[in-house]
Amino acid sequence: MKRSFDVGRTLFFDLDGVLLDTEPLYRRFWMEAVVKCGYEMQEEEALALRSLDASLSRAWFEKRYGSDIYDTVRETRKALMEAYRDDHKIQAKAGAAELLREMAEKNIRYFIVTASPLSRVERYKKDAGLEIDPALVISTKTISRGKPFPDVYLEAQRIAGCAPEEAVAIEDSPNGIRSAKAAGCFTVMIPDLTQPTEEDLQYCDLVVRELSEIISLAE
Repeated sequence: MKRSFDVGRTLFFDLDGVLLDTEPLYRRFWMEAVVKCGYEMQEEEALALRSLDASLSRAWFEKRYGSDIYDTVRETRKALMEAYRDDHKIQAKAGAAELLREMAEKNIRYFIVTASPLSRVERYKKDAGLEIDPALVISTKTISRGKPFPDVYLEAQRIAGCAPEEAVAIEDSPNGIRSAKAAGCFTVMIPDLTQPTEEDLQYCDLVVRELSEIISLAE
């Protein structure tokens, strides 16, 4: 596995689980929302939903529960998350603010590639104290298919004007690394709630422990 990448490339950062410490909340509130709707969900099932395309999530819910309850559960999860935000601010991942500042100082080109809608990105970045230009945010909500399909990273490359071999994607989830690798990106995984499986590692060019390693690994 390569241990470095060319910092002259364009960096594409996932948001939830990479720059924002939100994945534990999504895991919690997916499970709570399912219970509120009269069903049960295991932790590993909630984890499998990380960054997952809505059509695939809907199909999973229908197969798992024998009913199309996806929209109801998702709206309940959103309400629970916003209620949580009434008393708790969304937190940045360790080193996220420093990394964004350092990249700005060194004129390193980057974008945010996320499954979250732009309105949520705006709310959460303010909570976390992250300075992110909205023009640099590319959401799966603006394309037909989300992760693990390659569409959002192909769109990101188009917007950035870079070839696949010039793109570095930083992701935390299995669905994210599969999306990035399918689009031809050099894929860096920063594991968040789970460590990569042997299958996950097939989609990773590099695995690091924390954000502080990103720029130090550049050649």
